Amino acid sequence: MRIIFLGTSGGIPTPRRSLPSLCMIRDGEMILFDCGEGTQMRLMRKATGFARLSKIFITHIHGDHLAGLPGLIMTLNLLGHESPITIWGPPEIGPFMKSLERDIKLRCNFPLQVKIIKPGVFHTEADYHMEAVPLEHSAPCWGLALQEKPRPGRFHLERAMELGVPEGPLFGQLQNGNPVTLDGGRQVSPAQVLGPARAGRRFVYVTDTLYQPGLVSFCRGADLLVHEAMFAQDMEQEARERKHCTAAQAAELARSAQVRRLALTHISARYADASILEAEARAVFPHTVVARDLMEIEVPYAD
Repeated sequence: MRIIFLGTSGGIPTPRRSLPSLCMIRDGEMILFDCGEGTQMRLMRKATGFARLSKIFITHIHGDHLAGLPGLIMTLNLLGHESPITIWGPPEIGPFMKSLERDIKLRCNFPLQVKIIKPGVFHTEADYHMEAVPLEHSAPCWGLALQEKPRPGRFHLERAMELGVPEGPLFGQLQNGNPVTLDGGRQVSPAQVLGPARAGRRFVYVTDTLYQPGLVSFCRGADLLVHEAMFAQDMEQEARERKHCTAAQAAELARSAQVRRLALTHISARYADASILEAEARAVFPHTVVARDLMEIEVPYAD
């Protein structure tokens, strides 16, 4: 699982920070979280290509989080993109896409679906599912999580050999959780040679929102929490009024939720140097980094 920060500014782009967008590349699939202005240019800069793009999750209908959609779709058309893409978002995403079709004659030459995010588990794939939780912002907004399914436990080679399993392809079948049949018809089940199931990775994306201690359960144990940090602590009152967070508040949530790592994004344009945000957050939760445009973070398994 690789996370690429395409845009890390909040509200206003700067020469160093584009508007919000994040790309996840996982097992050959590419997923976008938000699509602010300039998203396609950042993808080109990173040379990720567009062919693997399958899903776009829009957290809320504010221009800085979705104004990159029309240009991205036009580029996909011109490049001859053919594989299906699903755009997920709040209820307003449907009318927004219809308005693009009606008012600027935007057409899709590839299969495009528009779906509505709902609270809880709202989409399931073979090896992961997507969850959503409502955030407190000036527009209806969703916090999102990608939760992988548990993986088989560790393979005990000695136990398999004791049971008479010959070294080779049958080892792989057992490691993948499938029973095997030995010569003579005797079966060996995965439970006989595998340890306890191991957790899949959890990625959580929270922006934009007022500080919400109630998000602890949603963020609990995340391998990576990406959270907005619009302001330093001396602007906590303004953060509250504008329904955003400070870096220290994001760090407090990360600490309470016992996440493995915190990346701060949605940085106000007033902070040409975001070191104050990083320092305030690390004082609360040391495993914090302020994301930069085009920064990459690998999300390893915990074990």
